[in-house]
Amino acid sequence: MEAKNQTHRRQPLVEVINELVLVLNDKEKRVISGRFGLLGKKETLSAIGKELKRSRERIRQIEKNALKKLAKRFTNEEQNQKEKILAVFEKSGGVVVENDLPIELLKLAGGNKLAKNYLILVLTIVKGVAKINESDDLKNSWRIESLSEEKIIGVCRKMVSYFNREKLAGDIDDIAARVEGFKRYQSNFINACVNVSNKLARAKNGLIGLKSWPTINPRNVRDKIYYVLKNSGKPLHFTRIAAEIIAMKFDLKKVVRATIHNELIADKRFVLIGRGIYALREWGYSDGTVYDVIKNLLENSKKPMPIKEIIDLVSKSRRVKINTIVINLQTKREFKRVAGGYVFRKL
Repeated sequence: MEAKNQTHRRQPLVEVINELVLVLNDKEKRVISGRFGLLGKKETLSAIGKELKRSRERIRQIEKNALKKLAKRFTNEEQNQKEKILAVFEKSGGVVVENDLPIELLKLAGGNKLAKNYLILVLTIVKGVAKINESDDLKNSWRIESLSEEKIIGVCRKMVSYFNREKLAGDIDDIAARVEGFKRYQSNFINACVNVSNKLARAKNGLIGLKSWPTINPRNVRDKIYYVLKNSGKPLHFTRIAAEIIAMKFDLKKVVRATIHNELIADKRFVLIGRGIYALREWGYSDGTVYDVIKNLLENSKKPMPIKEIIDLVSKSRRVKINTIVINLQTKREFKRVAGGYVFRKL
């Protein structure tokens, strides 16, 4: 008898549900199968009602009664499955996103292409787990009942307020250390709150911030360019920028080098500092040729500037050969060599 029970405990949830639905009548089986997609596609109340010649509200009532029957049987016969499910939730921080369920849960369900649909049905009937419906704050999610939705929302809102105030992305450790009251939370709970939040997001480099930030959640080509440059921390050639965007796999959209170059030219956040090399304006770079940079340096200098200092300063803002800087100094009449270096004179 004990060996039989052990075998039963190892059943995937797909098989468990298939056995449990045997307690339902034909109409209940049809409704549950359609609503949860146990045979494939999920169906609306209206579509099922049309087939069964019943009102939408009647189909809802049939679904409700069927779920009660399944919940009763699941509680009585599948307690060990519940414990496994709750253990995964605890490991995941107590709350999981419906569209990104932990692989451990999917494995419990059986791992086939319909495993997620069966798992959603199980989460609907198992005691100790509750649904979180989509809202401004949270995604469609599931939580353990001991963790209130209000607490999750409160934690998410604190993080949003922190990022709005500090304007600086961070990792889980940063958040735990800097957000008031977060030191008492485990990192997996904070991480889970980030995952379920509709206002927070995690960048490709792992940093967390507001979903609206292009440095966290780039949505168009220009934002992706900005993300790559910001993440690199240094100027890059436009072909390198294109390659980085492809490597990061932001989405399935095709990356065209010519488009990248055009967007770099059009967006004021980016500055051309060499042949095909671009930097972020926020790093202190400005528009203009090598001549313009030299002119600006000399006009703002209170004394003659040595050629070595000019070369060093120009090289910081423009990726050009030293010879290009020297030729500008020697050929432009506005740049006059005097004792101690060069000065600018108006003609």
